[in-house]
Amino acid sequence: MLSFKPIDADNIKCLSKYFEYQKFRTCDYSIAGIFMWRKFFYSEYAIYEDMLLFKVTYINGAIAFTLPVGPGSAEKALTELENYARENKIPLSFCTVPEDGLALLEKRYGGRITHTENRDWFDYLYLCADMQTFAGRRFSGQRNHINKFKKLYPDYRYVPIDSENLERVTAFFGSYAENHVKENPIAKEESFRAKEILPYFEQFGLRGGFIEAEEKIVAFSVGEIVGDTLFVHIEKALKEYEGSYQVMVREFAVHEATDEVAYINREEDIGDLGLRTSKLSYHPVRLLEKYFVTVEASAWI
Repeated sequence: MLSFKPIDADNIKCLSKYFEYQKFRTCDYSIAGIFMWRKFFYSEYAIYEDMLLFKVTYINGAIAFTLPVGPGSAEKALTELENYARENKIPLSFCTVPEDGLALLEKRYGGRITHTENRDWFDYLYLCADMQTFAGRRFSGQRNHINKFKKLYPDYRYVPIDSENLERVTAFFGSYAENHVKENPIAKEESFRAKEILPYFEQFGLRGGFIEAEEKIVAFSVGEIVGDTLFVHIEKALKEYEGSYQVMVREFAVHEATDEVAYINREEDIGDLGLRTSKLSYHPVRLLEKYFVTVEASAWI
């Protein structure tokens, strides 16, 4: 039977090799994305015949699994999940199921599933080239903000995060969190967990940098690359430095995307209308839907 183990800083790096086998481009298959939310959505993992599976326990006690990923057989791994659910007398449910995964489950279970979606948790996917150039009329607003920032702070520079300056970034984020985090409990959790991953910046193989103007940090971003997608896990800027967010978005894309990166995932808006408006203004190439799926008992018991 499957044996699920808690996720911690020592084992999560070992799981990253399995992420390369999925093509969903959702943040639920990234090191920092999983680590940041591992306690809010209590998450454990198991390996079954070269397939990685996660078990998630929600605050209300509901249990769900993620789709198996890896070089092994998804069908065999799903059969093992059915056995686990049967032996533990729990429903067979799946969380953060991307659109392609929904089709897989519908095929396996003959349509005997129910699914729901929550727009608040859809990921925003952008073309990397768009974020690097902001070319064209639709990005005129972003370019105007950047030009104003450059005029006000001509000495600004982008600085990659490394072991020598990580303490500066951590101190900046600590100050930022005290004054800018919203009362939304999810926003507070995101802020707390974002600060938690900074000490693991190098251990997790993350990428990031900050914008320095007037000899101080005014914005920073941290992310990672999985396959052809650069994920943005943390993006913070001081709004009093007009244009700092737009400069941060572009500089991060320019400096941290490799030649293999085609897309940038700026993750969810968690229902924050301000975030939603902002992320839509960057013209995502698509929203990555994610579903909660429950398989009818008749399909697997």
